[in-house]
Amino acid sequence: MSGESAMGSANLGLLRQCEEGLKAIEAAADVESVVTAMRTHAGSVEVQVTACSALLRLTHKTHNDAENKTRAVTAGAVEAVVAAMRAHAGNAGVQEAAGAALFSLRNMVTNAENRTRAVTAGAVEA
Repeated sequence: MSGESAMGSANLGLLRQCEEGLKAIEAAADVESVVTAMRTHAGSVEVQVTACSALLRLTHKTHNDAENKTRAVTAGAVEAVVAAMRAHAGNAGVQEAAGAALFSLRNMVTNAENRTRAVTAGAVEA
């Protein structure tokens, strides 16, 4: 990761607290940092919602969405999103943001290996 895009997960969590946090995450973060933040702050509803929203924006209708989708899958985004859905099953915000992130990653299921990964992670049940 470049120094410019290699923000630590703690910084991602802190950025979420300010009004411009999501825009800053989108501008500076890469999908790997977002997934790391999700794992590091699994108990935080706010981080999960913000991270899922960032994954959506980084993998849906951007100039490099295909590359970011591949990178997100490799980084474990599907598993992290499903884990967020399970850990915060009663939170509508997490469910909505996570569902949108999974929807954005939907094209990954055209590959048999990625389809297996999604099923193994529990995406169908979540």
